[in-house]
Amino acid sequence: MKRKTLVKLILATGCLIAAYCFSGNGETTDLNKLAFQNIEALAQGENDADANCFGCGSVDCRGYKVEYKISGLSLE
Repeated sequence: MKRKTLVKLILATGCLIAAYCFSGNGETTDLNKLAFQNIEALAQGENDADANCFGCGSVDCRGYKVEYKISGLSLE
């Protein structure tokens, strides 16, 4: 009789701990936001057609090494 009560107590405690761990896990939403931002950044590609390249340096811009690369400027 005492053994059955102990097994039930251990099982109930395990279920409570599992429920607490699953309900308190709020990090997945932050990870999902970061993952979607990374996917969007990768989907945009590296199109330099609208980039302005200035100077002589170590930044890649349309196959040339430049000092400054300015892109993404728009009034739309």
